[in-house]
Amino acid sequence: MNIDISGIAEENHHYAIHLATFGNVIIYENDTFKIADIHTHTPFEAVDFWRNVSLSTEVLLKACLLKHHIAFFRKRAHGEYGEKVTALTSPWLKKTLEALQIDYVAQINTGTVSTALKSAEAELFDKVSIGAEQAALISEMFYIIIRTRRNRNSHFFFPNQSPIEINEVEMLYLPLLNKLEEIYRL
Repeated sequence: MNIDISGIAEENHHYAIHLATFGNVIIYENDTFKIADIHTHTPFEAVDFWRNVSLSTEVLLKACLLKHHIAFFRKRAHGEYGEKVTALTSPWLKKTLEALQIDYVAQINTGTVSTALKSAEAELFDKVSIGAEQAALISEMFYIIIRTRRNRNSHFFFPNQSPIEINEVEMLYLPLLNKLEEIYRL
């Protein structure tokens, strides 16, 4: 049986929204990410929030790349197992899978947030007419997240990293999520 991934950009867009809003710190209304009514979170909930919101930015960036037909992924070696993959209603994606000789879902390597960001800097921002200043700001926001939050608590729990700093959410995550949402909707 073949898995049809023609709608993978939209599915990842929905997943990014799910991740960003999962901890009830951020809400999504009318195509906009906003602060929710904040309540006290346990350290575990706070760590889950930081992990999820950081991952949501990466997934949303990758959804933008896919929606705007930028092939940022590569073929993973030794992935000839599991379900086969196709793109029946997306000629661009079907052609990309064929060009990369990807036959199985397990062969799709979407790379890291850094490699996706490089694809955005090289192709996406020009394609959707994001100015140089906005592109640089998006990149800097991602690099701040990578240095400060990304994977900090994904593989080990550090309780001193757990408080939810609303200022950080408002100044970094909301603007980035909303800019990526704007790019996705172009």
